Amino acid sequence: MDRAGWPQARAGMAVGLLGGSFDPPHAGHVHITHEAMKRFGLDRVWWLVSPGNPLKARGPAPMAVRIAAARGVLADPRVVVTGIEAQLGTRATVDTLGALMPRYPGVRFVWLMGADNLAGFHRWERWQDILRMVPVGVIARPGSRTTARNAPAVQRIERFRLPVAQARLLPWSDAPAWCFVNVPMVAISSTELRRAGGWPGG
Repeated sequence: MDRAGWPQARAGMAVGLLGGSFDPPHAGHVHITHEAMKRFGLDRVWWLVSPGNPLKARGPAPMAVRIAAARGVLADPRVVVTGIEAQLGTRATVDTLGALMPRYPGVRFVWLMGADNLAGFHRWERWQDILRMVPVGVIARPGSRTTARNAPAVQRIERFRLPVAQARLLPWSDAPAWCFVNVPMVAISSTELRRAGGWPGG
């Protein structure tokens, strides 16, 4: 596959992967991205703008619109917005990781998610395989701390959890490994912005 236009990363770099519909992208995405970089010691974060979320019945706004909007809310050269999943032909996270990782040998990938995603992680396709592939960094989201900590997946993976004091070791930890960090909150969501109108499909 042609690598022109793909995100750049070299062996030994720690790269966070933040996947989602970004429908629309907002300051909350930017906030958890910067917190993840700081807390987990990441060199880069890639926003993987997905063609669509298999767990959502409603389709998102056109991908080109979401990518352009995502680039518009960012002002950090360490963060790359990419539609690489469309190029790879994948939709499920486990398939994206399986296709992406061999193309970047030596890069230390970390899958990033908000605590709201952790609450439903057990419904993700082959979620156990995701944990076996890459470390996972979880960032607290408004109203999701308690739900996430009691999530069905957490009961199964608690023994692989890194203490917060070791959060910066996450990229260098062998999977399965995960870490939950509390960060200052930004109470904004894509759902709220769509309800407010002014966004395609809102």
